[in-house]
Amino acid sequence: MNRDWFRTSAHHPGRSLEIVRIAVALILITHPVYALTHPANIRGFGQILEARGLPIGLTLAWAAILTQAICCLMLLTPKRIWSGWLILPGCLGNIVVLAMGILLVHAPRWRTVGLPDGDQQPGAEFSVLLIACLAGVLWAYWPRPADRPAKRLAKEPSSSTDNSASTSRVSASRGFALVGYAAPLILLIHPVGGLVTATHDPEGLHQLGLYFSSIGYPFGVVLVWVAMFAQIACSLAIVLRRCVVAACLGHIYVLGTGIWLFHAPYWFAIGPANVVGPGQEGMEYSVLLISCFVSLILAYWPRQPIQSSWR
Repeated sequence: MNRDWFRTSAHHPGRSLEIVRIAVALILITHPVYALTHPANIRGFGQILEARGLPIGLTLAWAAILTQAICCLMLLTPKRIWSGWLILPGCLGNIVVLAMGILLVHAPRWRTVGLPDGDQQPGAEFSVLLIACLAGVLWAYWPRPADRPAKRLAKEPSSSTDNSASTSRVSASRGFALVGYAAPLILLIHPVGGLVTATHDPEGLHQLGLYFSSIGYPFGVVLVWVAMFAQIACSLAIVLRRCVVAACLGHIYVLGTGIWLFHAPYWFAIGPANVVGPGQEGMEYSVLLISCFVSLILAYWPRQPIQSSWR
């Protein structure tokens, strides 16, 4: 029997969600680390908060930076430490900081990368994806009635242990499903927006195609259009859970090319000057998306059917 590459169901969603958890924590912690090693950025962040009408802006800036650093360390703690209880406040704290960042700094803008020339104010999409990933982890780790300490489970019938394990698997599956829908849908906005823009201002896409041609890619303009439609097709395939592995590989190829041509060696995508990073349209957003798609590949990679020895 052959593997079914067209339509398959997720397996081991907890393992894939762990990849997302670690990736989010490592990406987020770069911001407080950068801020703590560049105190001038924290002072600038405080000034922006005061300009938004908040009192004691510098104090709030320090509180946000330290909260994010501590919460990221909590996110990185292994599940076996206190049964993952440190991960819950790690998720909640980061969600609060990111939500406040959207409210005070990024909204109502949406785009984080691909901004027009001269626009140095990134939007909310990166933070929204981070919140979606954290919400998925939070859902998986949130305690439920069937989740009881291991010492109590050891004294009870095996059916209680089975029920608890089943509840954990369902929670992980639903939490991972949130990530699996958020990543392709958020990314889908880019090619759709590109098509909408092209209807009244095709010159921008034409210039991008000419840039590809100038660096050695044949048929650069055609390549840009193909890439946009490929991203739309890949996102829809993932949402519909069809050819998930191939669709994720397609996204990873486009994102990896974008890192190579446009984002590297810069890291920070959010954080305009004097906030929590240089804000150079770096590769952290693409790295997060790639992490999500890698986790989807591992979850949806078709398993080899077990062949019966009976004939």
